[in-house]
Amino acid sequence: MRLILVLLVVVVGACTAQDVAVSSGKARFSEYPDDLIAAFKAACEGPAQSFDEPAPGLFECSEYLPPEPTAAIILNFDGTPEDLPVLVIRFRTTQEPESYLVENDVFLRIPQRDGKVLQVRSPDPELNRVLDQLYVLSGGVPA
Repeated sequence: MRLILVLLVVVVGACTAQDVAVSSGKARFSEYPDDLIAAFKAACEGPAQSFDEPAPGLFECSEYLPPEPTAAIILNFDGTPEDLPVLVIRFRTTQEPESYLVENDVFLRIPQRDGKVLQVRSPDPELNRVLDQLYVLSGGVPA
């Protein structure tokens, strides 16, 4: 499953507002979502991808973009070619009294010329639909 590629196309290509119901980006699981995390990690094994667990319950997949979108992002957001932008897909798991809550976040991380890092999000109903399907396939119930 090339989840990362699908998400990349949707995030980079969708910057217009739409009048469609938007998912909360959350799902509940009755047990710890091992299947979701395993699938997420397996989908993040490409040569331009990096999987990380920066904190307990926080999982990130970062992926370098193809040259053309990378150049456009650098130019449009005052980025720098010395530190390239990446697409970041993040899942955070939180244990609650009777379930686990999983929240997702998808954004472009764009290093700036001044040393700061810009995070650009583009809400997209299609991306939310794909993530909700992933939650369901992994045993969760979108919130």
